[in-house]
Amino acid sequence: MNAEKFNKIIIVSLYEKFSEEVGNLISHELGMLFCSAKDLMDYEIIDRKAVEEKCSVAYLKKLEKKVIKQISSFVNVCVSISYERFVENAVLFKDNALVVFVDLPKTYLKTVSTPDYLRFIERRETLKKLSTITISVRKVDSDSVKEKILSQLGGIV
Repeated sequence: MNAEKFNKIIIVSLYEKFSEEVGNLISHELGMLFCSAKDLMDYEIIDRKAVEEKCSVAYLKKLEKKVIKQISSFVNVCVSISYERFVENAVLFKDNALVVFVDLPKTYLKTVSTPDYLRFIERRETLKKLSTITISVRKVDSDSVKEKILSQLGGIV
């Protein structure tokens, strides 16, 4: 990817809430808009259960894909996105986004959620391969992670 052509920053981790916190901080620091893929999806698809029941799972997936395509067209935006949605749609962000993987320690994830530990390493490796930058974190503090990301971005932004 040519760094001069990027128009968005994607923040992804194995804990979506943390990605949202950091993405929001980064967007404010860089004067970008902030977009939570989850929040926008919830806004666009108000009642997911009803859509799934009345239409189908396939139709719901189509709606989700449409929202992700919209997000991929946004410019000057910092986007937080879940692992699943990012991996399914990584190709949409490939040419115009800096993808930052915040590699949280497994011990932290254990305290805030119940991830599938058998797939932890697999998911982590997938994100490392798909991201432009990987930020390995020991201290899980939004502000220090923001500073680490900004430092890594250096002169790109």
